[in-house]
Amino acid sequence: MKKIAKWAMAAAFICGASVFTACSSDDDKNGNNDGTPALVLIAKTGSIDYFQQIESAFRDACKEKGLQALYYSTTGDNAYDEQVEAVKQLEQLKDKSIKGVIYAPSHGLNGETADAEVAAFAKKRGIPVILLDSKVDANSPLAGCPFFGTDDTAAGKAMAKEVTADKVAAFAVKNSPGIERAEAFKAVKPDADIYPCSENANSDIQAVIDQYDDFVFMNGTPLPAALDMLKKAGKNIYTFDIYDEFLDELIAGNPMFKGIIVQNTFLMTQKAVDAALAGAKEGEMIPTFFINGFNLYDDIVQPYLKFYNKPAAPVIDNLPEKLQGKWMMAEIDGKPVPTDSKQVLTYESGSKFYYSLSISAASDLNVWVNHCEGSYTINGNKLSQVVELPNANIKFMHSPTIISITDNNMFLIAYNETYVDGKSYRITKDLKERKVRVTHDYSADVIGTWEGRQTSDEDTYSDGLLHRWEFKADGTFVYYRLDNNGEWVADVNSMAEYFVDGVLMCMRWKNVGNDIEYRESWEIASIENGKMNWTAIRQKTDGSTYTATFQMSKVK
Repeated sequence: MKKIAKWAMAAAFICGASVFTACSSDDDKNGNNDGTPALVLIAKTGSIDYFQQIESAFRDACKEKGLQALYYSTTGDNAYDEQVEAVKQLEQLKDKSIKGVIYAPSHGLNGETADAEVAAFAKKRGIPVILLDSKVDANSPLAGCPFFGTDDTAAGKAMAKEVTADKVAAFAVKNSPGIERAEAFKAVKPDADIYPCSENANSDIQAVIDQYDDFVFMNGTPLPAALDMLKKAGKNIYTFDIYDEFLDELIAGNPMFKGIIVQNTFLMTQKAVDAALAGAKEGEMIPTFFINGFNLYDDIVQPYLKFYNKPAAPVIDNLPEKLQGKWMMAEIDGKPVPTDSKQVLTYESGSKFYYSLSISAASDLNVWVNHCEGSYTINGNKLSQVVELPNANIKFMHSPTIISITDNNMFLIAYNETYVDGKSYRITKDLKERKVRVTHDYSADVIGTWEGRQTSDEDTYSDGLLHRWEFKADGTFVYYRLDNNGEWVADVNSMAEYFVDGVLMCMRWKNVGNDIEYRESWEIASIENGKMNWTAIRQKTDGSTYTATFQMSKVK
């Protein structure tokens, strides 16, 4: 599906020809000007988003450098004759000081190109030619010119790194970029199934929609027609190529729409302009990048938001109301947060919130953060949060930017700074975080005595023995052990405290005669019918994670 912008169609009527020209306001009808230097871009297929982005980037770059932008584009992929006509129009511009030509060759039905005409014009003017997007044949008179384009093999590998599942359905339109991307994707993810398709692949997708959870589109064109179908089925969606519908999904925070691999048209064009002005002898392949809901605020994404007339910083409606309640960390940069490194934040109306933190005893900050009161303000989508621990002389300052928020999930970019004794101690920034809403509070339900044993062998805490805890209403607990006679005996600790915030449960204790503090954190999965289940995400020394579980029964 090729998308034609209304303004591009209008340009055809204004210019009165199939070739879209610059139509600059300071050019007279004979093509003369006041001597302002110019730069030429002969592109192709001006009706599609990709080359419209290139035109936008080209005009902006020329304006920034004080140049006239002479832009020519064709009405289709196989319209080399229009590029030949563009060269003829350029030859008539007698008084223009043209600094160079950027050229994206279009082919005729029999493979013809305007390479010879472009080369002859450049040689006559003594100016460089920079190739953009599409290479020329080895025997072309432009074969030695610098080339700036996208490495589709690298792009396919880049997408493979973003897709978390191994078994996926990848749909590739049967053209050169689609095939090259699909082959590279398959090389990294051999369990992926590749489906060649047309530009409108509704029936192809429908035939296999029940077989996969993850769908990848090697060209963006088949996706818009099938987007509603995939969303209704709850599938995970990744795509190459960017359209306004895709940005709408990311801005809306649809968790099923994972993101877009983008060919960096704006950077590619900027580099081509710089190369033309510098008379460069070498080009380069411009890397792709991944747009997801977290990086909509990145500078690299802003030109695309502007191009599609999307808000540069989408403001979330009724954010204060949507924020109310309890939230717990779930992921950072797409990876699960270990249970002994989680935050729980409870937002009340106005400016007050409560902050709890599970933190291991081995941490450099030996703090116990149990429902500490803090204050916050909201400015647009940005929060400013402050929590002070006067007894420890520590202050936490959080400045997250919320990207999207639903009933159950909140996505944000975090910026955190910790102060110790009034001085900045640690800064963490650009963390892509997902928080989940907590709807259960088990703080009252845990009170009582519970008995059980570890049910996961992998956990380092597991000893295979029965354990018994008595959790008291004052936030202390008693741990019991079995003596040699099989009787439960209370351990004597110099300190034994716990707290529950929502589903997060944190304990700390010191044994008598030993000043070492021990800590353990769990998440309460359920308390029902006298049964309590704990779960925890633990991290190994190699950075991988696993899930530990604990089950116990209430002692009557």
